[in-house]
This record gives sequence, C-alpha cells and structure tokens, in this order.
Amino acid sequence: MKKRFFLFLLFLSISLGGCSLIHSYSDNLPQRIDQWIAEKKYNIALNTIDYVKPTHKNYHLIRQKKKRILKLIISYENTAIEKSNEFSSQGRWIDAFKLLDKVEDNIIDTTKIENHRAKLLKKRNIIIATYENDLLYSQAEYLAGKMELYEKIKKIVSENEENKLDISKFDDLRQETNLRLAKRGEQQYKKGQYDNALTTIDLALKLNPSKEIIFRLNRIKNHIKKDTQLKKLLYLKKTKNLLNKLSQGYSHAILKETKEAIMWLKKNRENKSVYQELILRLEVHFTSGVRQHFEAARRLYSEDKIQEALSIWLDLKKLDPEYPKLQSHIERAEKVLHKLEKLSNKPQPKN
Repeated sequence: MKKRFFLFLLFLSISLGGCSLIHSYSDNLPQRIDQWIAEKKYNIALNTIDYVKPTHKNYHLIRQKKKRILKLIISYENTAIEKSNEFSSQGRWIDAFKLLDKVEDNIIDTTKIENHRAKLLKKRNIIIATYENDLLYSQAEYLAGKMELYEKIKKIVSENEENKLDISKFDDLRQETNLRLAKRGEQQYKKGQYDNALTTIDLALKLNPSKEIIFRLNRIKNHIKKDTQLKKLLYLKKTKNLLNKLSQGYSHAILKETKEAIMWLKKNRENKSVYQELILRLEVHFTSGVRQHFEAARRLYSEDKIQEALSIWLDLKKLDPEYPKLQSHIERAEKVLHKLEKLSNKPQPKN
C-alpha cells in the first residue's frame, strides 16, 4: 500500500511541479526551507510552500517562513542590482551579467532583474558603440598618415613588386575603412548628429575614396547643408518671436526657452554676426529676467513666505546656477524651513 502511495506521489510530482509536491509532505520541511534560504534557493522554497496544505502540522510556521522569504528576495534583488552596477562601473560587464543570471535562477518573479538587465545592456551597447567608433577613427587616422608614403611607393614599383610589398592589402583596408566611414556618416546624419557626420566625412576624404564613396559622402554633406539652412531660417523666426515675448514679460517658461535659444545659437557652426547680435539681445533679457525673479523671491522671503521664495530660487538654480548669492539664499531658506518643521513637530506642553 505504501509503495503504491509513493508511486502516486511520484506521478503527481512529475506532472505538477517536480519535487516540490513530495517535499511539501516532508516532516522536516521547515529545516529544508531553512537550508534553501541559506543557499538562496528561494524559488525552490516558494514552489514547495505553495503545495503545503493547511493540514500540515507545521503549516503556520511554514507560512511565516514564506513572508520572510519574500522580504529576503527584495533585499537579494537590491543587493544584486547594486553589485552589478558596481561591476559595470569597473568595466566588469561579464561579472555583472553572470550575477544577474544567478539571481534569476534563484527567484520566481524575475521582472525587476530583467528590467535592470535591459538598462545595463543599453548602457553597455552605448559604450561598445563608442569604442567601435574610436577604433574606426584611429584606424582611419593611421591610414591617412600613411597615404603619402603609399602613393610614393606606388609611383616607383611595378605591379609584381606591389604584391611583394602587400600594397594591395593596404588598398583593400583603405577602401574597407572608407566604406565603414561612409556608413557611419549616414547613420550620424539620420540621428541628427551633423557635427559628428561632417567630422566623419572629412576623415573619409583624406583616404582618397572611390568615386562611389565620394558620391555618398557628398550626398550626406548636401543633406546636412539643406537641413541646417532650413533649421536656421526656422530658428531665426522662432528667436524673433521669442524676443517679442520677452519684451512683454519674463515668465519662467520664457526664460527657459531663452536659455535654450542662446545655447543653440552659440553652438551653431556658422556663428555669423547676425547670430552674435541675437545672442547679445537674448542674454540681456535673460539676465534681466533672472534678476527680476531673484528679487521677487527676496521680497517674499522678507514677508515670511519662505516656501514660495525657496521654490522660485530653486527654479532659478536650474536656469542660472552661477547667479551671485543664489546658493546662499537657498541654503538659508532651507535652514529656516527645517527649523520651522522641527518646531511644528515638537510636542506641546500639557496645561
């Protein structure tokens, strides 16, 4: 009879979740759970607990252990995330992902770890792309530095001698690098990275590219020129409209827009006199607007409206963090608010 019962349990364990069902009938289950906890095998412990019936003699103790396990898992995940971030900052990406793999193997709901993994992968891919870009540019610069010598050799040797000197290998590498630079320039253009694209094109042209690649490079340059011209016209119109708004008042939103406009105009490659004039006019308005908000906050502060004053100063810090005395006023207001909060939380004496 016992043998049949055991076979029945074995069949159920295979169809309903491996060994978890059999473990749930064990008399020493609390000790087993403690062992799994020590080994951080939280998934096995939780799966087993889910099969435990209310009739089990240690049912309430086991349910308490489940609550403890759920808390331990949160700490386990947070520690793994913190440690994987530390590994990634040290460049130990393989260690970081191995750690996350191990954690996923020991828990049931892996959503939090999977989301963190996705963030790490995105960060790592950006770094890889940067390294690939640096390698490509380094290789192109190296080849460009050898171009003059390469051309001199080609003028004085025969085709057979070229083969002996591996001239064809240099030529193949140069053309391959040119092709990769053309592709990179097109990608940068599509992403709106015009300055990077132009840098890539200039480097490619140093390598004496083929007519086909020159055509591709010039096409990118023409697209960038047209897009830049269109953006300039649109931005000039936008800036003139902004100057009209500024003449009517200095709201925080308009000051933020003004700062962005100044930054764009300063960054523009063709910083002509018309842009210099616009920058100067915008900077005068921006400085006046920041000063106006700063003084308004000081008046509020003197009227004991500390929180309102602090909110304005904190907004100004985002716009102009180097504004004179701004940080000292922020710190003073925060100290006053902290003291007021302490006083309001202090127990009142009983009569």
